[in-house]
Amino acid sequence: MKKSSHNKIKNTIILFELLTRQVTSDTMKGAEKSPALTILKNYFKPTSSLGKELVMYQTLVNESYKSEAKASMLISTVVGLRKKLKAEELKRAKYELIREIKKHYDLTTFFNTKIQNYKLFASIYRIFEGVTVSKATELVDSRFTLLEHLMRTKKKGDDDKMVTLMNEYKKQDQDVRLLAYQLMVDKFNSKYANLSTKQRAILKEYIYNVSNTDSLKEFMLKEAYALRLELQKQFKKVNDKVVKIKLNEAVALMKKYEKVKNVKEENVLSLLLYHELLKELKACTTKI
Repeated sequence: MKKSSHNKIKNTIILFELLTRQVTSDTMKGAEKSPALTILKNYFKPTSSLGKELVMYQTLVNESYKSEAKASMLISTVVGLRKKLKAEELKRAKYELIREIKKHYDLTTFFNTKIQNYKLFASIYRIFEGVTVSKATELVDSRFTLLEHLMRTKKKGDDDKMVTLMNEYKKQDQDVRLLAYQLMVDKFNSKYANLSTKQRAILKEYIYNVSNTDSLKEFMLKEAYALRLELQKQFKKVNDKVVKIKLNEAVALMKKYEKVKNVKEENVLSLLLYHELLKELKACTTKI
């Protein structure tokens, strides 16, 4: 079977997504200035070839229509605009971007991150690079994937204020959006300032290694095992029968971590809550 024609190293929106996520990782590590943030500012300016192509990707990702005719027309229009970009200039910009990323980060780790909208991003890439796709069926599949996305039904609970805010956000130039993103990260750090050292370590590990499933799973298993032992120690110090029953149930539930195949957000949240329980138990037993 022939390999897919998609190459995430050349996919502009994936490069942007990974760099944006790297800014969060660098900030959580305490870096005064994230190299990823500098790279974003330098390579994704609105007037640059990468900046223009990114807007085209984002247009197809963010828009939605009830009419198939309108959705199809949008695809054709954006593809037409994409063809007007200078191919050699775009190719050179991506080569220089990858070279710059390589100076600061390990490429294998950098590109190993799981992308939520990977199929959609890959489909847009194949449509943009249609002339190089040897299989017509692959191009057709990509177009239908994009059509289905554009004709998706919006949730009834969408908040009008949030939609308006996001529209305003998208109108801003790249520097303003990146600044807003940095402020969001700062607010995140402030919000979780009261977490214990262990809780912050778990949260950081999840962000750093969200792309490395095996490494993250290994960390979570070790952390769950250590936490289970700590809770069992506290069990001996508790006199309240009801609390002992609940604590025993919590320890039993923690054994389920051994069967976890893919670490999800709820698994991380559970560990944070178990640590909160341990913190409360220690505080109570100390007073006794």
